Amino acid sequence: MTNIAEQKQKANELRKAKNCGEALPLYRDLWKETGDKFDGAGLLHCLRKLELFDEALIFADELISKYPDFDWCRNEVIWTYIQGMLDKFDEEEPLEKVVEMTKRIMSLNPEGLAAKMIVFRVLKSAKSSNHWETVNEWVVKIDPDSLSAEPMMDDSGRERWSDQALWYNYRINGLVEKGDTKEAINAVDEILERFPKQRKFFLRLKALANHLLGNLPESEKIYQNLCSGYKPDWWILHEYAKVVRDIGRREDALKLMYQAASGQSKLESMVSLFADIGMLCKELAKYEEARAHLVLCKYVRNEKGWTVPEPIINTVDDLNRIIGNNKEPSSLKEALSICRREWSQLLCKGSDSESLSYKNRKVKKGLVGKVNLCRRDHPFCFIIARDEQSFFCYKSDLPPDTIDGTEVSFDAIPSFDKKKNKESWKASNIRHYT
Repeated sequence: MTNIAEQKQKANELRKAKNCGEALPLYRDLWKETGDKFDGAGLLHCLRKLELFDEALIFADELISKYPDFDWCRNEVIWTYIQGMLDKFDEEEPLEKVVEMTKRIMSLNPEGLAAKMIVFRVLKSAKSSNHWETVNEWVVKIDPDSLSAEPMMDDSGRERWSDQALWYNYRINGLVEKGDTKEAINAVDEILERFPKQRKFFLRLKALANHLLGNLPESEKIYQNLCSGYKPDWWILHEYAKVVRDIGRREDALKLMYQAASGQSKLESMVSLFADIGMLCKELAKYEEARAHLVLCKYVRNEKGWTVPEPIINTVDDLNRIIGNNKEPSSLKEALSICRREWSQLLCKGSDSESLSYKNRKVKKGLVGKVNLCRRDHPFCFIIARDEQSFFCYKSDLPPDTIDGTEVSFDAIPSFDKKKNKESWKASNIRHYT
């Protein structure tokens, strides 16, 4: 007994000193000799830390069946399943397999970090699969107040989303997809000020919810403000265009879609945008442009090995009959060249007169907003006014001691963004708001 007691003490000391390599053989011998739950938990801990998962997973099954109520054993089994199976799944793992594995682990009642990792793994897989029913089912398994609101950092030192911000993003997205648009809007209003770095993404969800609710003027207002800053995201421009289209301003919508298309280089990301452009061009009797975009969509889908929706194939056939003898583009390169020419022509059309119209707008005085400093390596930033409109400014124009979220008063000078061919505003005379 004395030898066993000494061996237990030695194994525990080595384990606590994180020397699992030397502790492992001691725990193996102890488990064979005693079958004691503490020796079993120590053995599994060492197997897990040494990443000997082939053995650890088999032993975890044995240990949890023998000591299901012993917390240390249960926690070691939970982490063995997480690290040895769940973490080994790749990004393309079928959602059904991920859910099956996570349900098995959740049956052991994980807590804290373990529970968060399990639920977030399901949420990530479900979101990428557009399986929003699963998102709504799993997101409520965690209390957001238990999650950290501190932004995480990536390997390059850049700020990422906090766990709490990610949770609300999943939750509000799920509400929108479920059709609970009013609840989604209320949720955005409740948490918007908590996450200034993610303000754009939550406002976009509010705009999307208003669109689905049929409140097009409010949706347009939010999208307009989101797209008034520097280099708006192409996918937000696409959503904005669909709101404008539904309002009835189809020419304006087409111009926004062209702007979106010209702002992104990954063609596979834009197949739905090309399809929307094609259908809108057909409505506007721009038949050549419509066919070029739908054919481009078809070529990109074929190149990626994706199926081409039947409505696209049928519409191209209809357009070929309407257009007559002119052959459709014979390659992706030809279709893309035609489309890019159309984007350039429409976006440049009237730019000379529009670039001068900003001079007729009056200066806005005495505005109040909060500073969004954006990335540290950028010389510019934005001020988000109380009506959610965004105003460009240079960091050098800010008053001393300005930090992210500082409330300031300022004037807005009319400007024109030649790159995006649109009117804009520049903040000036910026001072701390008192």
